[in-house]
Amino acid sequence: MPSFTLKEIAERVGGRLVGDPGRRLAAVRPLDLAGPQDLSFLANPRYRDEALASRAGALLLRDPDRIEGRDQVVVDHPYTALAAAMTLFHPEARPAPGISDRALVAPDAVVGRQVSIGPMAVVGSKAVVGDGAVIMAGVVLGDEVTVGAHSVLHPGVVVYARSILGSRVTLHAGVVVGSDGFGFGEESGGRAKIPQVGIVRIEDDVEIGANTTIDRATFGETVIARGSRLDNLVQVGHNVHVGEGSVLVAQSGIAGSTRLGRSVVVAGQSGVAGHLTVGDGAIVGAKSAVLADLPAGAFVVGHPAIPHRDWKRAQAAWRRLPDLLRTVQRLEALLEKAAPAPVAKPRRVAPPRRGVRRRGRKA
Repeated sequence: MPSFTLKEIAERVGGRLVGDPGRRLAAVRPLDLAGPQDLSFLANPRYRDEALASRAGALLLRDPDRIEGRDQVVVDHPYTALAAAMTLFHPEARPAPGISDRALVAPDAVVGRQVSIGPMAVVGSKAVVGDGAVIMAGVVLGDEVTVGAHSVLHPGVVVYARSILGSRVTLHAGVVVGSDGFGFGEESGGRAKIPQVGIVRIEDDVEIGANTTIDRATFGETVIARGSRLDNLVQVGHNVHVGEGSVLVAQSGIAGSTRLGRSVVVAGQSGVAGHLTVGDGAIVGAKSAVLADLPAGAFVVGHPAIPHRDWKRAQAAWRRLPDLLRTVQRLEALLEKAAPAPVAKPRRVAPPRRGVRRRGRKA
């Protein structure tokens, strides 16, 4: 494995060097496992004691005053700098360019320069594969699919006909792009399938995790906009628009025709109902259900999702319910004891009716 000087690392991550620029480091390791030849990082102040005790040769961190007497690279965003440093030590391995003799490529497909197509891959009629793209084993590209330059499709990816992938798109194993949207119409007590004739368009610099599925539009396009990140096992319904830089975490789902703004975060196992609008920068907490439009910058949690502050207050009240119930029961018992005994109502005697003979008298 190659080693790098602290100066080279600082230049790669765009940080300020504090200490010996010539110190050579050979790996990136966590604080508790790092040794004198390793780079480690401190992103959270709560781990300052671990950083002080660490044997790491150098640290990536934000505040140099917290750790004295150590070689450091000072950065604004330690996690981002860590990612850059790791690409230095662990450059991405790509298969050599070339088309496997066990791949099936349509004669009218257009394959760019320096493309790698693995065994058992299928490239359909009139498909276009851009320069430097990697199509790994078992990938299926339908007819008229477009794959942009330097995109990477891992084993078992299926891209249905006419779908469009931009440049530098990464699809992990088992991703399905362009399967039919879930559209049915009621008909005589049954459900008639509505043809899904639209497409999926994935813009540049998108990464999609394993076994995620993205439905084609009924009409028009389902869109995953530039720079978005989708985790494993995410479901995106037909005609959904996911805005630039948005993040959908594992097992989340977006129902049909919903529009997410820029930089939206939908946390794990959360769902957004159909035909809604979620504003820019909104955050949906884990295991939540969004059933109404959300404004820009909203932070919601729960089922149905409500503002995070209200949700915390509701949870605090929920924990107090057993005590509140016991208090109410005690108050009811005290009220029963303090209440006066009921007073019997006097018996009402009806006046005599005219023309009725009474004893000893004549009517």
